[in-house]
Amino acid sequence: MTSGNPVTFLYTNSYDGWADLLVDRLGGDRVFRFNLDLWREYEISIDPDGFRFANRADRAVAATQVAKFLWRRPRTKQQLFPEKDFPREEIYEDGELAYAMRELWNRMYYAGKAVLIDPCSDQLAGKLTQARIAQRYFSVPAWKMVSGVKGSPGTPPAAVKSLTSQRVEARTTLYTSRIAEDELASESPWFIQEYIEADRDVTVVCIRGALFSFEFQRALLPPGVIDWRRAVEMEPALAAKWEPRTLPNSLERGIGAFMQDMGLHYGRLDFLLAGDRYWFLEVNPNGEWGWLDPHGKAGILDTLIEELSPGTPCHPLPRPRIIRAASSM
Repeated sequence: MTSGNPVTFLYTNSYDGWADLLVDRLGGDRVFRFNLDLWREYEISIDPDGFRFANRADRAVAATQVAKFLWRRPRTKQQLFPEKDFPREEIYEDGELAYAMRELWNRMYYAGKAVLIDPCSDQLAGKLTQARIAQRYFSVPAWKMVSGVKGSPGTPPAAVKSLTSQRVEARTTLYTSRIAEDELASESPWFIQEYIEADRDVTVVCIRGALFSFEFQRALLPPGVIDWRRAVEMEPALAAKWEPRTLPNSLERGIGAFMQDMGLHYGRLDFLLAGDRYWFLEVNPNGEWGWLDPHGKAGILDTLIEELSPGTPCHPLPRPRIIRAASSM
């Protein structure tokens, strides 16, 4: 049954805690959630004049009802469960549907209804471009990408991290690690950063200019671990050790200018704090925040609800996409 009331179209998957919170707070009548991994549970029709989706509860939404469209975290079953083998026909079908949904997002983007998260942001300006832009506003660790290059003995330990965050094996992720460059296998590609001896991790959730900042004391990391994500995997209780932090005005201004140069309305920025010096690491244009504010007390959820409600003004993503990247090679 199609109600005719305006809704926010939430494009994600069935394993998305952020989406669960949004639906719960906004109300099911104001959100239509489409889970890519469960696409067979929907009736889908897309044509030149519009589109219509209906779920198994007989709730339907038409194009004319969509006030805002959020690309949250759509994942096919193959992406959610890479350790499993799926029939080739199923992989093909999932790919066809995902392609059509990408085109639907394009339609919403050009209609001025796509909000907060641009799925193309990493292709337009990924970690290497981010680091170059960030140099205008922050301290940035020296970095390089190498392959086929053997590290020189005696070089200071460096931080090695993944650009893609893809799993190395079925359930193995390459977390940021401290290692001497000459210990790295030269036949593999490596993203290497200067190692910063920091006191704290600082992460900042930016929602269209509103900043929510938190810190984690690195003294809590287990011996030999430098990535807090690995620490939380080992000791889940450490996730609750993130605490709110007040940022200097100069850093807040820098974040605002950086996000504008990146053309982003949303992102979670990661820094290291050594003494009173903030070192920029990266911005995740679709970053998670739930563990930082699990009870909604810091204001993140309220701000997101205000941005995503179908009854509030729509602030579409920048069009055209303009990245103010450094001009030098």
